[in-house]
Amino acid sequence: VDGDYYISIFKEKGLEGPRFENVAGKNGLIILIGSDILGTGDKTLGRILMNAYLKTLSEVCPLPETIIFMNSGVNLSVEGSEALGSLRELEGMGVEILSCGTCLDYYNVKGKLAVGQVSNMYTIAEKLNNGVNTITL
Repeated sequence: VDGDYYISIFKEKGLEGPRFENVAGKNGLIILIGSDILGTGDKTLGRILMNAYLKTLSEVCPLPETIIFMNSGVNLSVEGSEALGSLRELEGMGVEILSCGTCLDYYNVKGKLAVGQVSNMYTIAEKLNNGVNTITL
């Protein structure tokens, strides 16, 4: 429901304290990832930080509605990426994963896409324009 937030708290037998259900919904949170590293500086550290960020996303609320990968960010969604486990988990939780088709072609990895869907600039622009909140990394 637009503008309303719902929190579900469950107490399971044998567990102490509340458990918050983290399920992607139509919250308008879009994350645009334009690089396979997070931040500037050392690239090895940047890869470690990006992988940690993606892993942590499944543990925080709210989940993004959509994650869009562009430029070298598409390398996170292809075979051999250390981020695949985290991205598959997010996709399983209902997060839409989109990778720029032009970028996949440029890096010659379109046939290696391992999670999510190939997208085009029209859909990417539409998602970004209609998003309520956008985070760009």
